[in-house]
Amino acid sequence: MPEIAYTSLGRNALFAGLISHVAALLVAMLSASGREHFFGIVFSFACLALMTGAYAELRDRGRHPLSNWRFYAAAAATVIPLLGPLAILGVLYHLQPEGQERKRGLSGPLGAFFRLKANALVIFLLLAVLLILFVVTNSQDDPYYKKRYRNYQNGNVPQSVLTRDFGTQEMRK
Repeated sequence: MPEIAYTSLGRNALFAGLISHVAALLVAMLSASGREHFFGIVFSFACLALMTGAYAELRDRGRHPLSNWRFYAAAAATVIPLLGPLAILGVLYHLQPEGQERKRGLSGPLGAFFRLKANALVIFLLLAVLLILFVVTNSQDDPYYKKRYRNYQNGNVPQSVLTRDFGTQEMRK
């Protein structure tokens, strides 16, 4: 049965690229204020992860990705929202290793897509990084955050041990 990815690097990179691609598109549709920073970082990472997974898979299948025009076409199509990852997965599905039978079932590429599995630890770490990145990029431009904690010019400095003036008034007397 033809698969999309056979190596662990290819499976993990392709799955991380798919998750990052979807996360970037979902956050781009939000009305949050830090979404452009998040989208730029995560969408670039998604494209890079998809190209890395495709490169690893094509190298494992005995092909030379840097001299194959299909790799460059799939890499260029990666930046197209929603269609880019499907183009990469389609190219990988149709470029099977030499010597493997081309048995086509009813499921075809859709079944191979659902058989694409990644390491659970990689998925968990990716989701944690995406969540932290989302919180950091959105809290930087949040009006509440600016008003409460970043308004040092108007004297709204948080009281901490470092900003308090212990004993200097008594020493001056």
